[in-house]
Amino acid sequence: MNLRPYQERAISDLRAQYQAGRRSPCLVLPTGGGKTVIAAAIVRGAVERGNRVLFLAHRSELLDQTVSKLESAGISDVRLVRAAVTRGSESAPVTVASIPTLARREDLPKADLVVFDECHHVVARTWARLADRYRAARLLGMTATPQRSDGKPLGDIFDSIVVGATVAELTEFGHLVPCRVWAPSGVTNAGEIAITPAEAYSAHANGKRAVIFCVTVEHAERVAAEMPVPCGVVHGDMPASERARVLSRLKSGELLAVANVHVLTEGWDMPEVEVCIMTRKPDHSGTYLQCIGRVLRPAPGKTEAILLDLGGSVWSHGCPDSTREYSLDGEGISKADEEREPIRQCPTCGSVFLSPSDGMCPQCGVQLPAMKRKLPQASGEGISEVKERPNPADMLMANLLEAARRTRRTVEWALRAHTAIQQKQFAWRR
Repeated sequence: MNLRPYQERAISDLRAQYQAGRRSPCLVLPTGGGKTVIAAAIVRGAVERGNRVLFLAHRSELLDQTVSKLESAGISDVRLVRAAVTRGSESAPVTVASIPTLARREDLPKADLVVFDECHHVVARTWARLADRYRAARLLGMTATPQRSDGKPLGDIFDSIVVGATVAELTEFGHLVPCRVWAPSGVTNAGEIAITPAEAYSAHANGKRAVIFCVTVEHAERVAAEMPVPCGVVHGDMPASERARVLSRLKSGELLAVANVHVLTEGWDMPEVEVCIMTRKPDHSGTYLQCIGRVLRPAPGKTEAILLDLGGSVWSHGCPDSTREYSLDGEGISKADEEREPIRQCPTCGSVFLSPSDGMCPQCGVQLPAMKRKLPQASGEGISEVKERPNPADMLMANLLEAARRTRRTVEWALRAHTAIQQKQFAWRR
């Protein structure tokens, strides 16, 4: 297998954890980083040392993908256990199985290493029971988001965290595409969004393929009907074959968008999709990052992803490439401190991004106003002058006048541009 440098580093770090006496490390790697490729390399190494391996997934759709990755790594003697279908010999050194299937069985396959794919689903009792029945084996968890759906961490099963790479690192080396973010100027009130998905799509992503995350089936159907391009709907109550047909139409380009309810959040890969529209506000960072991960994979002709964050979740959970800290207790996932890595919104174009070092908006190139510092603690060194914060509209006008001077345009051009921008910002934030 041709492993990328960060994948080799992750394997080395995991081995160091086992050598240090850890029994159950958790590998954290963003969507698109190749967790299954890393797992395949680890499984091959374990088999070569005479160990037996059990690879577990919570969804049966992921099993064939796992078997294919193992075969690419040169591991062909694999037993597949799925519902009523069992394929392969009991003596095979590797068993790939679904969690629900094994949970119903008393005769479990032997294993010296148990790999939990998408291990943030460990909240289910069946996961905990299986881990307990393999007390003598080493465990390995793999996830992009080490946080359960209820926001709790994973410290009751895993004993250390290895971060294989960050979104920023994968983007820098071209393994993910950069993501532009459009959002209101703050988190919206409960049950409200800044503008409709149709308006946001028309303004910032028209003609691109999009996935829309909705709250209910009724909501998804309403959103799909309002979209300005052909849009399908998928949800958990649909037959799997019908969902597959809708997604096939999206892949072929017959549909340009699909509205979904809790079924495309993870385990679904269609790199051609460029736009993520969030009409819901996830309570926890894990769900937020999983949704965004659907559009970050590169594809031929794809230069960027777009996040249309209609509820302002970016202010709670950070930008896609924000630095994040992971923990096995407490919050699980937290973004970097605002003082260390502030998030900015351009007053001219409205895009949202991590504060750039050159002070320029990375989207429209306008010079950003100086950031307002958070209130400092009293130092006991007397008092000093406090100056009024500049009015954003005045700062915008100043920027436009400067742009007019540089490009030899008139003051009337700056006034017209100022009016147009203010109207757009009002529409975006209403």
